[in-house]
Amino acid sequence: MVSVNERIAALRGKMKEYGVQACIIPSSDPHMSEYLPAHWEARSYFSGFDGSAGTLVVTEKESGLWTDGRYFIQAAHQLEGSEIVLYRIAVKGVPTYIEFLNDKLNEGETVCFDGKLLSAATVREMKEAFAKKGLKVKTADLIADIWPDRPPVPASKVFVHDVKYAGYTCKEKLEQVRAELKKQGADAELFTQLDCVAWLMNIRADDIAYNPFAISYAMVYPDSAVLFINTKRVLPETMQYLKENGVTVKEYEDIDAELHSIREKMTVLVDASGTNYDLYTILKENAAVTLKEGEDTVTYLKGVKNETELKNIEEAHIQDGCAMVEFCVWLEERMAAGDTITECDVCDKLKECRLKQPGSMGESFGTIAAYGANAAMMHYHPEPDACSKLEKKSYLLIDSGGQYQEGTTDITRTFALGELTQEEMEHYTYVLKAHIGLATAVFMEGLSGQNIDILSRVQVWKHGIDYRCGTGHGVGMYGGVHEGPQNMSMRGRAPLKKGMTITDEPGIYEEGKHGIRTENILRVTEFVNNEYGQFLKFEPVTYFPIDTAGILPELLTEEELEWLNNYHRLVYEKLSPRLSGKELEWLKKNTQPISK
Repeated sequence: MVSVNERIAALRGKMKEYGVQACIIPSSDPHMSEYLPAHWEARSYFSGFDGSAGTLVVTEKESGLWTDGRYFIQAAHQLEGSEIVLYRIAVKGVPTYIEFLNDKLNEGETVCFDGKLLSAATVREMKEAFAKKGLKVKTADLIADIWPDRPPVPASKVFVHDVKYAGYTCKEKLEQVRAELKKQGADAELFTQLDCVAWLMNIRADDIAYNPFAISYAMVYPDSAVLFINTKRVLPETMQYLKENGVTVKEYEDIDAELHSIREKMTVLVDASGTNYDLYTILKENAAVTLKEGEDTVTYLKGVKNETELKNIEEAHIQDGCAMVEFCVWLEERMAAGDTITECDVCDKLKECRLKQPGSMGESFGTIAAYGANAAMMHYHPEPDACSKLEKKSYLLIDSGGQYQEGTTDITRTFALGELTQEEMEHYTYVLKAHIGLATAVFMEGLSGQNIDILSRVQVWKHGIDYRCGTGHGVGMYGGVHEGPQNMSMRGRAPLKKGMTITDEPGIYEEGKHGIRTENILRVTEFVNNEYGQFLKFEPVTYFPIDTAGILPELLTEEELEWLNNYHRLVYEKLSPRLSGKELEWLKKNTQPISK
């Protein structure tokens, strides 16, 4: 097996061949996706770090990997034995990779990257920073010839996401986009992000693990629309649906030629942060095109769920809750019998339970089943040759989700498996208080996640604790488990609107000890409209009990206890009609009210 250091050596050979002194390999594909098809997992191949976020930089003498707080522990383990230095993003004194390159390279030297894998906004920032030192940039694919057995571009079957789930036809969504473009003074828009194309065209596929998307682009003009995709994988009925909705289908590789061929003068809206540098450059250099930078119109349209979508999302969560109950009955019975259960067994059983549900289309991400100290790694994934056995003590954290035709789910629960320490119970209760702090929020329309994230975080801050991630993220409708524009964090700037869905998932992660997280998906709804304006609130759409075994009731206020008991009453109402026998008994037991 070729080592990481040998792979980097091969890359340096290509750098020398192309006359460049540094190479950037991001965690990206041509669509700026979060989760990547194996064909574009170059950063993982060349570094050995397989987390979902990170950037590898290789110079003639050094190499570094930049990743965020979710992956500090994991990356440190996976980089051991290689020459790669770990750079922890947002830690005081740690340079960005752009600052690193500015420092390490000499004036006039060149940085290379694949122009399809970095956004136009990122390259612009890079160029501005490099200009101070006279560094140059060059776009080229250095990895194609030195990545043996590279997986092919995926080509799963493309099918229609029925209007009974989507709420609007493709034609109706195109009309919505054109109306938004008109408001912004634009004639056309290029869509490169896979979740946006899937939503706009009402198509789904299986090109990326856990994400029901097809590798594709879309271009919307005033009187026409084009989908760029491998046409061989489009089902005949899907092709007919697109045609009936005013969409012309062309080959995936035709996108460059399409943008070059625009001759009618028009203003094209482009999201520079979501469009790769190569496509942005083609449009910029086309004399007929006036570029107008702005937010992707579909990102905002799909972020607010329509009534049909909301009804379906509730159904998806009821199915998901039933699957979780079946799993918990199995887990408790196996633990009581003294059977050996590993974290991998947990992942396998949860997947099995979800697949039994009528609308199931698989998982929405790889299950995080983390026992004890493993849960301190926020994105820990057990592997068959390296997973822990469950014991009758401490916590088991399970972060998992399902894809259903009706919607996408994402739920985290932390289960007490037996005896707990005082610190474990205190931290569990602090996290619950943080979760309730956000779940019970009432706020003015127009506020964003940035404005109200503190309502959750302050509950752990007061104990001198923080978590190195946001409190929540948007969730797609049979789409991506992470969806914008809404974001519950200190950087979340998109206004929260009625109909949006967002997670509420504070946590405490103590390295070498434990990790605790409680997560529900919340729906933004109206609270009251009066002389002060429109007030909004949240309602949970996740229906599954929160384990009460780890709670110290004396640390909860009466209002927090009331919220918990009301939530469990709601869970019982939603799930009990679908359950019977042992599952129904388990639900009754685990939704009983608690008190001080």
